[in-house]
Amino acid sequence: MFLKENKFKNNYLVLCTSLIFFNSIPFKYLLAENIYIAVASNFLKPMKVLKENFESSNEGQIFISSGSSGSLYAQIINGAPLDIFLSADQDLPQKLEKTTKAVLGTRFTYATGKLVAYSTKKNLFSQTFPQILISNNVRYIGIGKPEYVPYGRAAKEVLESLNIFNEISSKLVLSKSVNQVFLMNYFGNTDIGFISKSDFLSNNKKGKMWDIPHNLYSPIKQDAILLKNGEKKNNAILFLKFLSSKNTKEHLKKFGYIFD
Repeated sequence: MFLKENKFKNNYLVLCTSLIFFNSIPFKYLLAENIYIAVASNFLKPMKVLKENFESSNEGQIFISSGSSGSLYAQIINGAPLDIFLSADQDLPQKLEKTTKAVLGTRFTYATGKLVAYSTKKNLFSQTFPQILISNNVRYIGIGKPEYVPYGRAAKEVLESLNIFNEISSKLVLSKSVNQVFLMNYFGNTDIGFISKSDFLSNNKKGKMWDIPHNLYSPIKQDAILLKNGEKKNNAILFLKFLSSKNTKEHLKKFGYIFD
């Protein structure tokens, strides 16, 4: 009998403790709805700013998973519990529309990226683009893997448009994301690299950037799409509206993105 009473008292104490704990949490946080967003690496810094702005006026938190668009696409296809995909291209969100992983009719272009060349090697600063690419002082050129990284695909288009891809192919150092290309150049592991203008404006404390004419590569239209996992989440839908708003677009221009 004593054991039964003692067990009852213990359970009662656990229940009371739980009630006290939950009563100490503001009711709005108990109803908070968290969302999980897959973000292309070139958009990581802007996304962190947008996350802070969104969370300041909405309940719940945003959790970010970042990487190359190709790797994030693979995670989504393999069942990663993500609610929104912010790709660095249009192709992968379009592919998702043909699967059961995305919500048809929710895809839109949230920004158009700009490709630039970047170096921290001071002996190269006086050179011009594209002559710098065939300079004897340049041994290593960083680009994202074209098959996985949209900015890498654009970089390859530039080299092909200039008719120098075969000539300098032995100099190319391939990276798994455009952000990694930036880091390799930032720390001097490569002589020059093709990066997003956003990475340069967000992170640069040294180095030089060369603008690349838009006619040398296809527009880097970056699409967002709502995933099935987030279809019933109000915050996921609210975030996509927030992302497409005029105020957000004006803010993203500061990161080097362009809009039609």
